[in-house]
Amino acid sequence: ENVSHILKLLGFNGEFENDRLLKIKDLYGWWANKDFRRYIVAEPIYVDANNFGSTSFSPGAIMWAEQQVYLLKYPGEWAAVMDSGLLPTHEAEEEFSRPAYVVEARHGALTGITLSSMVRGLAERGAVWGPLKRQRQREIHPPEKILECAKREWDEWKKTLNDLGYENTPEYPYNMENLGVYCAAEVAEAVKRFGPLPP
Repeated sequence: ENVSHILKLLGFNGEFENDRLLKIKDLYGWWANKDFRRYIVAEPIYVDANNFGSTSFSPGAIMWAEQQVYLLKYPGEWAAVMDSGLLPTHEAEEEFSRPAYVVEARHGALTGITLSSMVRGLAERGAVWGPLKRQRQREIHPPEKILECAKREWDEWKKTLNDLGYENTPEYPYNMENLGVYCAAEVAEAVKRFGPLPP
C-alpha cells in the first residue's frame, strides 16, 4: 500500500576474497584455473536475452550442483572438457569491481550448454531438469493463479488509462478456456520434441 516505485536489481558486487581463497587466476566454466576440484558458482549477473530461463535461480542451482557432483564422481570425464578449451573463461575485472567468479548470464548459459553437449551423463540429466522445471512451475504457479494476477494487473492499468481520459480500453482477453487451448498446443509441441511430460 502507498508504494510508488519498485526496483528489480539484477546483479551484485562479489567479494575478491573468494578469488584469493581459491587462488583464481581465471574461471573456466565454474572451475578455478581448470581444476575440477575447485568449483565456485555465484548466480550469474545480468540477463541473457537469448535465454530468459536464466532469470530463475532454482533450475540453474540444481544443474550446477549435479554438474559438480558428476565430475567429482567421474573425473575422467573432465579431461576432454579441459582439453577442449570450449568453456567460457573469466578473469577478474578490478576496474568494474568484479572478481573472476562473478560472471554474466551468457557465461553461465554457455557453460551449461557446452557441458551437456560434451559429457554424456550430464546430457542424460538434462532430460530430468527440463520436465522438473515445468512441473515446479505448474505446482507453484497454477494457471488459475497466473490468470487471476494478470487480470488484476490488466484491470489496474485499464483503470489508470480510463482515469486519464482514454476510452474503449479493452477487457482482459484471456480466460481458462482460451488459456487451455494455448497450453494444450504447448504440451503437444513439447511431447513431440521430448516425449511424455510429467503431470
